[in-house]
Amino acid sequence: MKYHNDIKIPEIKISDKSLTKQKVRLYKIKHFIFDFGGVLIEKTFVLKNLLELLEHDLRIKIPKIEETPYLRKLKRRLSSGIFSSEEFLEKIVEKYYYPFQTEYDALPSKKVNLAYYLELWFNLYTKVSHLSSDMAEIAERLHKAGYVVSLMSNTHDIHAKSNELRGFYDMFDYIFLSNELGLIKPDMEKYKHVLKKLDAKPKTCIFIDDKIRNLIPAHELGIIVLRFESFEKFKEQLNTLGIRKISPNLRREIKKKYEKYKKTKKEYKEAKKEYKKAKKEYLKKNYSKKKSLKKRLEFQRRRVEYKEKKQKYKQGKKKKEELIKKIRVD
Repeated sequence: MKYHNDIKIPEIKISDKSLTKQKVRLYKIKHFIFDFGGVLIEKTFVLKNLLELLEHDLRIKIPKIEETPYLRKLKRRLSSGIFSSEEFLEKIVEKYYYPFQTEYDALPSKKVNLAYYLELWFNLYTKVSHLSSDMAEIAERLHKAGYVVSLMSNTHDIHAKSNELRGFYDMFDYIFLSNELGLIKPDMEKYKHVLKKLDAKPKTCIFIDDKIRNLIPAHELGIIVLRFESFEKFKEQLNTLGIRKISPNLRREIKKKYEKYKKTKKEYKEAKKEYKKAKKEYLKKNYSKKKSLKKRLEFQRRRVEYKEKKQKYKQGKKKKEELIKKIRVD
């Protein structure tokens, strides 16, 4: 783990083998955790567009964020809540605008109206960001089906405020925003924090994100991960999991099937134990004919009961296996 001031930067090596097959026991799943940008809304690229407007208005050159360590660090600080959106813009103009004004200009240095650009930023994001009605419906149906539905997103104050005002967060039981927590994906501590707050074991959670690099730490913790590529692909992934129809009380129905299997398994084991005991008693020697007949009848009764319970157990086991899937992230 590298540290730049107070920002943790995870070193993640991504390879095709990073995400292997995952065994999903559907009867154990309790939580669905969604990413926001790229999953519930399409990517907006608002920050990129805003910096291009700044370049044009101030007649300056601002490098691309992904190609500049300084800007990448600024953006991480923005997402982790160390900087507000206003402080972020202040750093931009201090670095790329003020130093390049004419030193001996007769007029005083021109101050950038940050309030104008903050309002523009908010309005731009609000205009171009639209909640996917299809994905919102799935999240709401999962909630009604008995699951805990949460949000885990890297964001910052401007976008979070817009989302909250429009009710985009209303569908979630729990909301984990990077700018409020001070933790950003793919920092492992963020995933641990979410699990702790949910009081959840990793295998009870399914996490949906569009970025492989954000899925890897979750997968390493044991969380079931799904890479979001499109709504149609996501529906296929749910089908693969065995969730073809998100009906009300779905989770209860799944648990009921599993509890029925556990009951038949317990009955089968008890019947098997009694059958073996009766068989052992029957095979003992030195019984009178009357007592021997009684033992033989008891043995036969236990054998019939054992075979019946065994058959029910096998049938229940097949239904239980329908609730266990093996999936991988493509």
